[in-house]
Amino acid sequence: MNTSRPTYLQPGDKIMLVAPARFASKDVIQEAASAVIAGGFTPVTPAGLDKREHQFGGADSHRAALLNTAFRDPSIRAVFALRGGYGSGRLLPLLDSTAYLADPTWIIGFSDITSLHAWSTNLGIASLHAPVASTLPSTLRSDVDALWSSLRGDFGVSPEVKITGGNLSVLFSLLGTPYFPDVSGSYLFLEDLDEYLYHIDRMFLALKLAGIFEKADGLIIGTFDDLRDNTMADGQSVDNPFGLTIKEIISTHVPSGYPVKYNNPMGHGERNYPLVLGG
Repeated sequence: MNTSRPTYLQPGDKIMLVAPARFASKDVIQEAASAVIAGGFTPVTPAGLDKREHQFGGADSHRAALLNTAFRDPSIRAVFALRGGYGSGRLLPLLDSTAYLADPTWIIGFSDITSLHAWSTNLGIASLHAPVASTLPSTLRSDVDALWSSLRGDFGVSPEVKITGGNLSVLFSLLGTPYFPDVSGSYLFLEDLDEYLYHIDRMFLALKLAGIFEKADGLIIGTFDDLRDNTMADGQSVDNPFGLTIKEIISTHVPSGYPVKYNNPMGHGERNYPLVLGG
């Protein structure tokens, strides 16, 4: 699939703050707006951005409507997710792909925002895997600076391969749906947080059984932080460790000689270097 990139931003361009997953407090919204200003752009905080329905930032229809408003507004050049968590995948059938394709908008975020990246990849539009607004304070300053530079088209590091993917757990949830990203001709990027090792193995097994590794050119592995095992040290009543490391799990499931690039600084830790997906 041929991929196009949304127009790079100019200083002062508008970036709409959105909450496609978990709700965001007024403090988080204000801090995000200040960060966008510090990055050289103009924040847009739509009415109802601080809505809450259970753990979500409002009903599915409300969250999707805010995204669609941005996609239909030519003055909005990017949407910046305030938080991850869970909920973005519920919006996929509600998004206005016609408006998005007519004038693509940069989608910025990671973790649960992987659902939106996958949707964009399958439409042939690049998006930006980068911190969500709420993680900016805990992200290495140089990676935050690189986020704003990337939106201007100024890349400190430009991979020589096409990349798609994101959070392993989210991608696992999209398997077998029309929204799993097209990995043909791409390296598949994967990262995750706070999972049991056997859960990680289960998800890599599913990718293998679905033929994903044969379709992708290789893997790019980001950070896999705070992984746990079936041990008393991790809160279990008895020790029954799965035992394999993340590298051993991956090597169990990918074809022999398969290209796998480790130690990439993208994920849930202090390092979350921006990465263009689908382009």
